[in-house]
Amino acid sequence: MVACLSKNSATKTATSVLNGVNSLFGGNKVNRLEKENAQLHREVEDLNDQIESLRTDKQKLKDNHARELNRTNEQHQQEVGNLKRILDKAYRWFPSFKRFLNMERECLDCGFSEVQTDELKHGQVVIYSGWLHSNEYRRNALADNVTAQVIRDEKRNLFLYINETPIAQWFKEQFGLGQSETQSKGIKL
Repeated sequence: MVACLSKNSATKTATSVLNGVNSLFGGNKVNRLEKENAQLHREVEDLNDQIESLRTDKQKLKDNHARELNRTNEQHQQEVGNLKRILDKAYRWFPSFKRFLNMERECLDCGFSEVQTDELKHGQVVIYSGWLHSNEYRRNALADNVTAQVIRDEKRNLFLYINETPIAQWFKEQFGLGQSETQSKGIKL
């Protein structure tokens, strides 16, 4: 037992001496740095937790956005379907409605303004100067002070005329296509 007490006393004495030496050589500095290091480790863990929380929040936002986008797309598709059904009914109830829409598209595609197109759909004569586009030939033709009019035939079909000539024929003449066909037919006879 006396040997144990002397060992404990020797250990305590050695620890005291070591603490004294540590204090002489900056032992308190080591303790302070260890505490700061522990504090920094806690801060890193807190930041890692915050990063993980932000990642989770970001994923939730992505999921919510995807759900909302799907819901909006479904609503849009329903609305488009409803509009298509309404248009189909309008086409059945008012057969000339579709003809007017097609004529409007043709006039706009040719290069007439919306105001000019409205005038043409109402049967008015429009004086036009500028370029007219042919979707069939994928070319433009210069129209200098021409008269344009939409004419309805006996079946109530609508046709666009330029200088009292159907527009398809007018484009052929502008591109020199009608003459070569006539000449080639003349040679065959």
